[in-house]
Amino acid sequence: MTHISSYVQALLFAALFTVFINADIGWALIYIIGAAVVISMTTFLISRKRFTVKLRDFSGVSEYGRSIGFDVTLKKKGFCFIPYVELCVNANNSIHLRTSLLLRRTVTVSGSFRASHSGLNTITLNEVIIRDFLGLLQFKIPVEQTARMAVLPRVIEYDGPDVPPNLLPSEEEDVEEGAAVLQGGMPGYEHREYVTGDSPRRVNYKLSAKKQKLMVRLDESSGRAATNLYITENAQPICCDKAFALAKRLIIRGGTVKIIHKGEERTAATPETLDRIREWLAFREFAETDEPFTDTPPADAAVIFSGNGVINQSSAL
Repeated sequence: MTHISSYVQALLFAALFTVFINADIGWALIYIIGAAVVISMTTFLISRKRFTVKLRDFSGVSEYGRSIGFDVTLKKKGFCFIPYVELCVNANNSIHLRTSLLLRRTVTVSGSFRASHSGLNTITLNEVIIRDFLGLLQFKIPVEQTARMAVLPRVIEYDGPDVPPNLLPSEEEDVEEGAAVLQGGMPGYEHREYVTGDSPRRVNYKLSAKKQKLMVRLDESSGRAATNLYITENAQPICCDKAFALAKRLIIRGGTVKIIHKGEERTAATPETLDRIREWLAFREFAETDEPFTDTPPADAAVIFSGNGVINQSSAL
């Protein structure tokens, strides 16, 4: 209940006007105020359950720090007359949006929030608060609708422990076409055209001279084992950024990387596959608090990312 005291005071004023000044006008004021209160409360009680509310899902990906727009749609179901609607949204901070359900059958309210971390950013529509025309009644409707926006890992410099030499390709590596063995026992390499970011050590100069364009070897077919980067279940979003930074460093230097998180994994060895692994990380859900992790890293995990950006190298290295 809100503003009731104001209407009680108005009725008292009308009563005093009736007794001491003009009875006819005073009674008219009482009837008008009383009718307004009855109409306001009646239409509110009838309308309060005759609408739906929907938080629109997101699509695509965004980047850290970008403004992300969201929409909430309210739709009438039959007669509905609610002049004051407040939407309570939580997206890193509290957001309140106001609208009304009067003449329009469908209303869409827009808002925005900033992507605060890598991985899935969550926005929740907690409740809808509605009030009648005179502000006498207030009704809170719990909603708890959630939408998630995928945010790409930040491009940062890796600042963890030095990468052990055995995780990198040899600086002396200079294998010519046909010197390695593919899976299945067939000799040779698979190749593709050079793109910006490829390691110069992957360039097959003999084949490039024949084709008159730079060609690089695909490490997936060279038999090289991947460097396994493990992100624990308690890892916060900063671990996503650091794991991607290390993966980028290893791939630029000619390595192959596998990132493992919550039972799923992705492997990358080229700039194209690195882009795909970045998008995969954008759709991962990371922890909000720094709690000890209880999952067991695989024995072949070379680097482990946990908690608030803690980086550990496997004791087997």
